[in-house]
Amino acid sequence: MSDDETVSSMVTRSGAIAGVNGDFFDIRGSGMPLNIVVRDGQLLRSPTAWVAFAIRKDGRLRIDRFKWTGTVVLPGTGESHALAGYNAGLPPDGLMVISDALGYGAPAPEPGMRQTVAELAPAGLPATPVGPGKAAGVPGASTPGLYTVKQVWVQQAFYAPFPAGEILLVGRGRAAAKWIRDKVPAGTVVGVNLTTDPDWHELRAAIGGGPVLVQCGLVVNDPHPPSPRERNVRYPVTALGILKDGHTVILVEVDGRQPHLSIGLTQPQLAAYMNWLGASEAMAFDSGGSATMVVRLPGRPQATVVNSPSDGHERRVANALLFYSTAVPGPAVRLMLNANQPLRLLTGATAPLSIIGVDAQGNPVAPPQPVRVTAQPQLVTVTAAGVVRVGEIAGTGVLRAESGGVSGTVPLSVVARRAEQPPPAAATVGAQLPAEP
Repeated sequence: MSDDETVSSMVTRSGAIAGVNGDFFDIRGSGMPLNIVVRDGQLLRSPTAWVAFAIRKDGRLRIDRFKWTGTVVLPGTGESHALAGYNAGLPPDGLMVISDALGYGAPAPEPGMRQTVAELAPAGLPATPVGPGKAAGVPGASTPGLYTVKQVWVQQAFYAPFPAGEILLVGRGRAAAKWIRDKVPAGTVVGVNLTTDPDWHELRAAIGGGPVLVQCGLVVNDPHPPSPRERNVRYPVTALGILKDGHTVILVEVDGRQPHLSIGLTQPQLAAYMNWLGASEAMAFDSGGSATMVVRLPGRPQATVVNSPSDGHERRVANALLFYSTAVPGPAVRLMLNANQPLRLLTGATAPLSIIGVDAQGNPVAPPQPVRVTAQPQLVTVTAAGVVRVGEIAGTGVLRAESGGVSGTVPLSVVARRAEQPPPAAATVGAQLPAEP
């Protein structure tokens, strides 16, 4: 939730097998996602009115809008104050809760802005104050509940690396800042309630996006899209669809802004495509230069970017939807030659040949030894070291590898070398050239 990161970096760092970019985010400011985030059953950011994709703890998938209610309660008196958000953008007038998941604290107020920050530790744990540039090792989990106010900072920034489990209560604007100063002095016990409808406690994960593209098997026009001006403009796009079984997803990324490759899709075109693919429910994610798909192709040890980002390189984004395999690598069921790409060589050439085993789940595994490689017709030979030696005959055929009862093939093409021609003679106007014999 702190520094933005490329999708491929997130995939590699976390050991995922695939991923796509996620929510829209504050690209020119904090870099934070603009909608709900739930990871491993923990709410990391409060929702907005836009839609989100959610994975329930029972395994069901849904696309929904989440309503948000947050309050700070004083158990002693029952008095409460509404929260404007949780790990979201600081409001000009209201209360906000910031957790350690955000990665940073509260900035100094702008000129003329009233601000009060209260540092809160989970109730029942040591409450050693933390100041700017200092840190105390207070244990705890990032779970909203009862907290003890450790200290209050008025009209100051609070960038201290506050311990895990702690939260900051930030009041901005005259009324909110005064409420913290008057109602929650150091030593006060407060309750923090973070509620969503549907209930985030029932979720394993959630990530924002939009607009809605398909509902109940029908193409729809989202009345509350995050990017209404993009509706009829061709953009690079990323989308997710849920099939009728409620447990299977399809992911789509369409490149754009590259006339030689693809000019992208409008939102209605993307909706129609997702509907054609069989999605019963579908939504889009952030578009434009953010649109990215990373996949570990079958037999490959590393995931790679499989689309062409319109910026010419991967964009750092706020979050991503990642996919993991729980399958245990098994024995090879087939062999993959040359990364499953056709082998095209010139006569007389030599080239290395990669051969790997692939199990039933597409994981790369060591092939049984020894491996026997043959060509039909015999346009090439392959040495024991895995080097392809091409003969002097051009043609097409198939290269086949066999090992321990498993095999694999790849198309083979041998192209004759072109005879080199001498460069044409240079001449100036009026000059005489020698006649050819």
